[in-house]
Amino acid sequence: RNEAQVLIRRFLRQLTTLKVLDPACGSGNFLYVTLQKMKDLEKQVIVFTRDRGFTPDLPEVGPWQLYGIEVNRYAHDLAQMVVWIGYLQWIRVHGLGGYDDPVLRATDNIQCRDAILDLTGAEPREAAWPAADCIVGNPPFLGGKKLRTEFGDAYVGAMFDVYHDQVPAEADLCCYWFEKARAAIE
Repeated sequence: RNEAQVLIRRFLRQLTTLKVLDPACGSGNFLYVTLQKMKDLEKQVIVFTRDRGFTPDLPEVGPWQLYGIEVNRYAHDLAQMVVWIGYLQWIRVHGLGGYDDPVLRATDNIQCRDAILDLTGAEPREAAWPAADCIVGNPPFLGGKKLRTEFGDAYVGAMFDVYHDQVPAEADLCCYWFEKARAAIE
């Protein structure tokens, strides 16, 4: 029994410390679904623990484990609200957890910025992504031939220069996200 309780707590600790990143999060749908699934799994473990006579842990999975990057200010703000409202709805429906005051908390986990290029310094450089255990999402698809029309020559030139050893010029825009995710896994 003691060993089982230790294993269950270890699993829950892994779940409650898991960090998930959507580096092109848009309005937050992938983060919302991820949070719902993580809360569902946490509930299953807590119920399993209780049903077997163990002392269940309190629920700890929450929006603070989710990270996102979104360049559009409106979508960024929406993503933050979607994640928090989804969290509160899950608690209300499942009755597992409580409400804090204030109900919604500001976090800097979802950042409003470019996920591919950091243009804040003297020279463009590869944008940094937050450390995460998992990467989810659906990066934007835009054929390589449309890059200059969409972003302009200066941005595309900087992107090609920064990623010249990693992504072939004129590759689809999504390839930059896939390359950064591959590098993060490595």
